[in-house]
Amino acid sequence: MSDNSINFDHLIEKMQKAQVTDADRPTILGGQFAIDRLEDFLKIWQNRWSQMPFRLWEHVSHIEFADAPGEPEFLQRAEIFGKGGHLSLRRDAGRWLWHYVGEKIDASMNDFGAKDFWAAHPGCTLRRYEESVILWGERKEGHKLWFDDRVAAARLDYPVNAHGRVYLHFWRYTENGQTAFVWYRELSNQPLQEH
Repeated sequence: MSDNSINFDHLIEKMQKAQVTDADRPTILGGQFAIDRLEDFLKIWQNRWSQMPFRLWEHVSHIEFADAPGEPEFLQRAEIFGKGGHLSLRRDAGRWLWHYVGEKIDASMNDFGAKDFWAAHPGCTLRRYEESVILWGERKEGHKLWFDDRVAAARLDYPVNAHGRVYLHFWRYTENGQTAFVWYRELSNQPLQEH
């Protein structure tokens, strides 16, 4: 018979360790800009892309990992991420909505409707948890793509030099037990190491 009881002391200790302090809280920005300013917006971020090497572009007809969107006029969403930060874009009719969670940034984002989360919510308390998920597909020896019967039509081409499975590692920030923000950190062929 196994002991499936919950260790509340362990959970409380984990929550206390997860509390974000002023010293380690991320920059959190968000805003919106006109649909025709996408190129200008991305140009500002390009100097940070070495710290955010994973760039996922979702077009009307396909999704791709690439340095830049192949067909910007058909772009619907983007996730640009790495250990330096996570920038998320979403097309909404005649505008782009964006948010960023990550390291402090130097570039002024005021031209793109930037609002600072911490200025608007100075008393907010966040907790940060390190997590990972397994992405779709498994790479077979000698093949370029990953395969998965459940998403057979999808072109699973992850920018990771790995065989087998691919893991997305991220930090999840919660407020009062609810997920508030997520910072995708990296793609890896290794599962998250428990501390």
